[in-house]
Amino acid sequence: MDTRKAGALLRQVAILHARMQREGVDACCGGATGTQCLILTELGRSGPITLADLVRRLNLDKGWVSRAVESMVQQGLLRKEPSPTDRRAVIVSMTDAGAALCCDFNEMLDRQSERVMRRIPPAERENVLRALTLLEQALREELEGRPLPIWLEE
Repeated sequence: MDTRKAGALLRQVAILHARMQREGVDACCGGATGTQCLILTELGRSGPITLADLVRRLNLDKGWVSRAVESMVQQGLLRKEPSPTDRRAVIVSMTDAGAALCCDFNEMLDRQSERVMRRIPPAERENVLRALTLLEQALREELEGRPLPIWLEE
């Protein structure tokens, strides 16, 4: 396997995918920033969580996330409430307006993915889906620092 070619392709796919998402956000989400969409997506996935957990999950600067959350509270997209178990913690959750925007964003992303997959020959779509599933798993394992598997064919 040519690892340089694989690395270059992976970087190019990541760049193109990020660009496509940014353009979709601009078109669908009424001025929401990329950070705001990340926050909504994470809250849509996790439900209400502490601000500290949100920062950890997004792997972004705490001040940056705090300012974005505060702006979204002012816009009526999020709410902040004190944690019932930790006086120092704040729980962040979506309002109905935030949930609606999150739904719009996810529907837009699904439509984008559907259009992209339709550009792939029908006979190859399952192979692409399997490859994406393996890639997602490998990326998670790499980020978690898991040891490399030992493959019999290597």
